[in-house]
Amino acid sequence: MRRGFRWLFPFAIALAMILYAMVGPIDRTQLSAQDFYQEMMTSMDTLTLRTHAPTQKLKSAWGKFSITPGYSMPMAGYTLRDGFESVHDSLYVRVIGLSNGSVSCYLISADLLLFPPAVKQTIYKKISEEFSTKPFLYFSATHTHNGIGGWNSSVAGNFILGDYDESWVTRTTESLIEEIKRIDKSMKSATLSYWEADALEYAENRLVNGGPHDGLLRGIKFETSDSATAHLITFSAHATSISKKSNALSGDYPGSLVSQLREKNNSFGIFMAGMVGSHRLTGLPETEFELVAKAGEMLAQKISGASYEATIDSLQIRAAHIPIKFGPSQLRIAKNWRLRDWVFSSSFNPLEGELTYLQLGNIVLIGTPCDFSGELFVTRKLNELARSQNKHLMITSFNGDYVGYITEDSHYEQIEKEEVRSMNWVGPYYGDYFTQMISSLLKK
Repeated sequence: MRRGFRWLFPFAIALAMILYAMVGPIDRTQLSAQDFYQEMMTSMDTLTLRTHAPTQKLKSAWGKFSITPGYSMPMAGYTLRDGFESVHDSLYVRVIGLSNGSVSCYLISADLLLFPPAVKQTIYKKISEEFSTKPFLYFSATHTHNGIGGWNSSVAGNFILGDYDESWVTRTTESLIEEIKRIDKSMKSATLSYWEADALEYAENRLVNGGPHDGLLRGIKFETSDSATAHLITFSAHATSISKKSNALSGDYPGSLVSQLREKNNSFGIFMAGMVGSHRLTGLPETEFELVAKAGEMLAQKISGASYEATIDSLQIRAAHIPIKFGPSQLRIAKNWRLRDWVFSSSFNPLEGELTYLQLGNIVLIGTPCDFSGELFVTRKLNELARSQNKHLMITSFNGDYVGYITEDSHYEQIEKEEVRSMNWVGPYYGDYFTQMISSLLKK
C-alpha cells in the first residue's frame, strides 16, 4: 500500500507538469500593448495599394467545374461524417474573370465549408508558371455544411474534416488552373454594375436574440457584349439549412440560389459567404431540402428586384494580399484557460492568414480568413465609413486560410456559445483588430 502511494505522488507531479506544458491561462493583454498589433498597425499606415489603370475597356468571362468526387469522401461541417451516401446537388468551383488590360483578376468560390488552404497554396506556387503576367486571385466559399472534407492534412484537419485526400486536392487545383486559362482566352467586352437588395427578413443575429445584424444581399452584375450575364452574390446567413444527420452532398441555399438565377434569368451565379460569423437564415417555415429550395427562390426574387448602380465599361483596379500578424493562438478549453500555442500549432498548423483587397472602381471587396461577423459590420459602422469614402463595401469570409470566428469583443466574456468559445482561436479583442484593419483599408 505504501509503495503504491510512493509511485502515485511522482505520477501526479509528472501529470501536472504535462498539463502545465500543454495548457495555459488566457492572455487578456490589451491590443495596444502587444507587439504584433503595433507592428500590424504601422504596416497598415504605410501600406500602399497597387493601382492598375485601365489600358482597355473591361473584359470578362466566367465558368465552373464540378468538384463532386466519383467516390465517397468524408463530409465537412458540423461533426465529422465519414462519407456521403448520395448527391442531392453537385458541388462546383465557380469563377468570374475580368481584365482592364493592365491586370486580370479572378473571383473564385467553392461549394465547400471554406476555400481549402492546400488548394490555395498550390495555386499560388503554380500560377506564375502558367501565366506570363501573374493574375490576382480572390478566394471564398459558400460555406455549405454539406460539402466534402478531406482537404486539410493537419492532425486536427484529419480528425475534424476526415482523412486527407491528396488526389482530390491535386485534381481540384489542376482543374482550377485549367478553368482560369480557359476563361482568360474567352473574355469579351463587358460592363459591370453594383447592386443591393434588402433581404433583412431572411437573416438574423444567432449570437444575440434580436441583436444587430446585416440583411443586405450585395452583388456585382457582369454583362458581356453577347448579352450573357453573371452575378457575384454575397449574403451573411450561414448555410446550415440541412440537418447534421444528412449524408447527402448539397450546396445548401447558395447552390439553390445560383440554380434559380440560371433557370429563371439565364444568368450565371457565383456565391461568396458574407459576414456569417454571427448570422443565420430565418423567416421561412420549411425545413431541410424544402428550405434550401425555398430560400434560393426567395433570394433570387430579391435579386430580380435589386437596386442597380450605373453600368461601367472601364475601371481602375486596386488589389493587394495583406498578411495579418497574429499573437499566439488561444484556443479556449475553459473560461480562463487555453491550449498553449505549440500544441495548437502542431495540431492545426500555426495561425496565419491575410486580408484580400480588390477594388473595382468604387466597389471594394475584402476577403477575410475567418467567419467574420456581420454584427461587427453594423456596430462598427463599416458600411457608413465606406459610403463616406464613396465606396461600396462587400466583406467575404473563408479566403483560403482559417483562424476561427471573429465576433464582437464583448461576447468573449459574456456568451458561452460554441462560436465564441471553442471556435475563437485567437483570443479577446480581435473583433476590434480586424475592424481597425478594414477601416484603414477603406481610407486608402
